[in-house]
Amino acid sequence: MQSCGFDPIAYSDRRSNAMKILMIYPQIDAPLGTNHGIAALAGVLHANGHKLDLMHVSEKYKPVPSSAELIQYIKDTEPGLVGFSVMSQQYEWVVEQSKAIRAALPAMVQVIGGVHCTMVPEDVHKSKLFDYVCVGEGDWALKELMDALQNGERPHTLANFRSWMGSVPVSNPVAPFPDLSLLPPLDYNVFDMKAVMKETRGWMGILTSRGCPYKCTYCFNIEIVDQYIADGAAKNVKDFLRHFPIDVMMEDLKKLLRENPEINTFIFDDDLFTLNTPYVIEFCEAYKKHKVGIPFVVNGHVNCFEQTAAKALRDAGCIIVKFGLESGSPRVRREVLKRYMKNEQIERSFHAAHAFDLHSSAFIMFGLPYESRDEIIETIKLCAKVKMGRFRWALFFPFKGTAGYEIAKPLIDESKMAGKGNYFDGSCLNFGEEHDLFLDKLAKLCNWYVNAETDWESAPIYRRLVAKVEAMDKATWLRECDDLVAYDRDLSEELLAKDQIHYTIRYSNVMGVRSDYIKQEREQMAAGTRQQAVAYTLDQS
Repeated sequence: MQSCGFDPIAYSDRRSNAMKILMIYPQIDAPLGTNHGIAALAGVLHANGHKLDLMHVSEKYKPVPSSAELIQYIKDTEPGLVGFSVMSQQYEWVVEQSKAIRAALPAMVQVIGGVHCTMVPEDVHKSKLFDYVCVGEGDWALKELMDALQNGERPHTLANFRSWMGSVPVSNPVAPFPDLSLLPPLDYNVFDMKAVMKETRGWMGILTSRGCPYKCTYCFNIEIVDQYIADGAAKNVKDFLRHFPIDVMMEDLKKLLRENPEINTFIFDDDLFTLNTPYVIEFCEAYKKHKVGIPFVVNGHVNCFEQTAAKALRDAGCIIVKFGLESGSPRVRREVLKRYMKNEQIERSFHAAHAFDLHSSAFIMFGLPYESRDEIIETIKLCAKVKMGRFRWALFFPFKGTAGYEIAKPLIDESKMAGKGNYFDGSCLNFGEEHDLFLDKLAKLCNWYVNAETDWESAPIYRRLVAKVEAMDKATWLRECDDLVAYDRDLSEELLAKDQIHYTIRYSNVMGVRSDYIKQEREQMAAGTRQQAVAYTLDQS
C-alpha cells in the first residue's frame, strides 16, 4: 500500500477548507439511474462541510472514460480522496481503474463501498488496492473518515471500515444501522438529473425505507443483517427495518419536483412497501394531504397485499404495483429461492390489484440452479394465467456472498461470469448446450412464450411463432434472433390495430407489456396533446 504521502491540505478545497471526494459510480452495460446510497452520502457530506463530486459512468450517459482520462480528471479537480460505489458486476472495471490510479497517483487515498464490499469484504480487502473498504451502510462512516483525513489523522479504528496498517490488515465492526430520522435530506443534485430523467422517461426511483425481513437466496439482505448481528450492532432483523418519517418524505418529494420538473412518476423502490398495511394507509393519506400530485409505483409482496392496501394506493395515485413472482414452480421457490408462498397467494394478490384498477407488474427469473425446463414452463403458465399488466424477466445471477451463490456454486462457469455487466444477456451457469439455447431464446422472446400459453385471441399466432423458434438450432437462432426481436414490434402494431390483446416488448428489452396498456397510454398522450393545443390557442387569442 502506498498512501502515506497523502496531504489533506494540498488536496482540500482551499476556498472553504472543505474536503472533496470524487465518487465514481459505474453503471456500464446496465440501466441508467440514480443511486439512493450516493444521494444519502452526498446529503450527509454537504450538510457537514464536505463536498462530493460524482463521476457517473454509463455509456447511456456519455462515453465511458479511459483510465488516462480518469486520471487527468483527478489531477484537474484535485479531490482529497477517490471513492468507488460498486455492484458486483461492475467490480472488475473498478479494479482496473483503481490500479491505474495507484500507478499514476500513488499518494491518492482510495475508498470503496457498495453492496459488493458488504457481501465479500475479505475479497475486496485482500486485493490491497483500496486504503479503506466500507462495509454496511456508510452514511456517517464516510463523513467520519473524511473528518479524520482532513485533520491529518490516519484513522484505523473507524466503524464500518477495513484498512491497512502497513502490511497488517485492520477490520473494524459495523456501527448500528443509521437512524433514518436523523439523516440530512438526500441530495440527488450530484446526478445529472436531466440526463437520467430523459433515459427513464421521467420515472424517478426513491426509497421511503430500508430493510427486508425475508431470506431470499438471490438477495443480500439477510447477509447484511447477519453481519450487523455478529458485530453486536443489531439484535435482530427488526433493527434493519426502518422508515424515513412520512412528513419529511413528503417534503423531500415536493422538493425533488420543484428542482426537477422532468419527473412525472415516483417509483418507491422499497423492497416491501406493502409489508405493513397501516403504514401504507398512513403514507397514502399523507401523499394526498401534501398534494404531491404525480402518479407513483410501489413494490408489493404476495404474502402481504390485500384489497385494503390496494384501495388506499389507488386513491392516492398509485398506478403500478410490482410483485416478485420469480418462479411459478413451488419446488423451485421453496428449495432454491427460499420464497415460501403458494400459487394461490400469488393469484390472489394480483387479483386484489386488478380489482382496484392497479396495473400489476411481476418479476420473473429463469436459469435457476437445478431448475428443469418443465419448471420454467410452470413460470410461463402462471404468468399466462394471472395476466398481470407487465412482467420483467431476468436470468439468475449468483452474486458472491449470497446463499444463492453457494447453491449454484457447482454449476458456475467463472469464465462466463467474468465481465458480465447485467443479468439479462446469458446465464453464467453450466446447463449444457440444449438448455443454454432454450434460456437464450427465452431471454430474447419470453413474451412470445407467455402469449402462446394464454387464452387470448392472439395465442395461436404466438404458438406458431414459438414452435418456429423452438425448431431452430443454435446457428439458425443466432442468425435470426435479432430479426425476430425486431418483428415483435411490427407484429404488435398489427395486433393493436385489431384490438387483440398480447404482451409486447416495451420500455426495455426484457419487459413484456400488455397491449391494452399501450393503447391506453397512447390515448392519454393524444388527449394531453389536444389539451395542450387548446390551451395554446386560448392563450394566443
